Amino acid sequence: MGSGSRIEHQHHTVAVTRPSTELASEEAVAALRNALQRERPAMPVIFEDPMAPHQRMDLIERPGTMLWFPESADFVRQTVTDERDALVAVQGSTVPESGSGFFLLDGEVRVSRDADGHLAVTPGDVRCGLQEPHQRDEDGLCEHQRMVGQLVQDRLNAPSSTVTDRLAAQEVLDEVAAEHAASVAEQERLRAEHAAQPAARSYSEDFDAFQEAYDQAQARRRAGEPPVPYLTENATGGLGAREGGRAFGLELEFDFPPSMDYAQRQRAQQAIAREMHEAGIAPDPHIHGWHASARAGYTDDANAWRVEHDSTVAGEIVSPILYDEPQTWNNLARVCEIIQRNGGVATARTGGHVHVSVPDYDHTVENHNRLLGTVGAYEDVLYRLAQNPARRQHRGLRWCRPNREPSAPYTSVAAVRSANNSHGIGLNFQSVDGRSSDHAEFRMWDGSLEPGVIQAQVNVSLGLANAALREAGTDPLPPREPVGSQRAALARDGLSRRRLSGERWQQSTASFRSMVDRIFPREENRAQAAALFAATRWHRGS
Repeated sequence: MGSGSRIEHQHHTVAVTRPSTELASEEAVAALRNALQRERPAMPVIFEDPMAPHQRMDLIERPGTMLWFPESADFVRQTVTDERDALVAVQGSTVPESGSGFFLLDGEVRVSRDADGHLAVTPGDVRCGLQEPHQRDEDGLCEHQRMVGQLVQDRLNAPSSTVTDRLAAQEVLDEVAAEHAASVAEQERLRAEHAAQPAARSYSEDFDAFQEAYDQAQARRRAGEPPVPYLTENATGGLGAREGGRAFGLELEFDFPPSMDYAQRQRAQQAIAREMHEAGIAPDPHIHGWHASARAGYTDDANAWRVEHDSTVAGEIVSPILYDEPQTWNNLARVCEIIQRNGGVATARTGGHVHVSVPDYDHTVENHNRLLGTVGAYEDVLYRLAQNPARRQHRGLRWCRPNREPSAPYTSVAAVRSANNSHGIGLNFQSVDGRSSDHAEFRMWDGSLEPGVIQAQVNVSLGLANAALREAGTDPLPPREPVGSQRAALARDGLSRRRLSGERWQQSTASFRSMVDRIFPREENRAQAAALFAATRWHRGS
């Protein structure tokens, strides 16, 4: 479409073409306005209706020429028929060939319809104010009168700006309505699907179900096995399925131990990039600049993993757009193995970021508010699960502080994004503004090179996004539980270093059990989260 006025609705922009104009010189405009002291001519005069209402005027401008004309050309179009012509008053000025001064043009043009239905303009009643003798055609019209007729005819036969604007606006409204209907339909599908899920043991109601999964994780840990199970088939229970699920993406930061000097680090980085390429995971053997994947455009090609520079750590692995498929999980395991084989480690500096697509949130701010509310209600639980089990505690909140709770719910998606757009918060809405590519970034996760831990982080992120859409507008959430709440309560009761049991143990795990019941309909995902809970500690809150 051409340039011109814009109709915008979040990500929708429809350009409406209007007749192009070039302004006459400021001197000519001022002189004309001084000369045109008399009242603007009445518009339009219809032979059969001499009392037609006056219309507002507009200015048509071309190099050296100005012409007053009805702003609402649609009125003329609608009035002129095969049987009825219109007289349209015009007034303006143009510059002679000499380029010196200007002269006036005024009078009336006759507008009629030709055999093809187009509007034809006859300028016979337009008066040319040029005093110098100049040539006229066989109809007695000079070039300036012809020019006026042509300008008016072009304007009348141009696409109706009003009609075009209305059609463009309607196109936007239709698109927005369709997206909203799709969002509502997806919400209803999720609710129906959730209701139809086979009954799984509720961790809130059946404490033994939780304790069983917890104990199994502890047993694996004592045996020297990874405590968090890693699944390669249907790992998300449909939450990340290509059909009917959500796409996701990963940013895996890694570091090198202090014992490696600069040259060793450089060689290790290059080896990681080369081996990923040789394994068919990366498109090339190079180390790319920060955010190179974002600049290149994300893809779901399986071999689009990249090694990127990161000024805060040794490097970062950026995944392509991923789905819950065996190749995804095989590639993730291979990436972790390559990094570790070349000396890469997860440290207190490294973080893991999980991006989850949320295009079905649409422009309905209640969906976004619900996601923020769900993360806030289980904030302490999430920051416990965010700990890398290989370390004694979470890395801290410098790059992932909890989102602030607004005094009142946000009233627009733009407001959500504005208040939650930062690389220093736990849930980043930087890429959420009503586009089909919208995704929320969960940044509270510690960096890890253990595939099962990363997969559990993905599952919790997917589960939160799905539950928020499914539950928006339904029952209220539990009260907010700020990070550090549980640890502070245990310290207050003198239980910080004691093994909990009985009622106190059930109280301490209640919020976790409530969350997994809410976000996971499937027992396998609840058990995986319980294993991560077993391998981590409550956050210290700072």
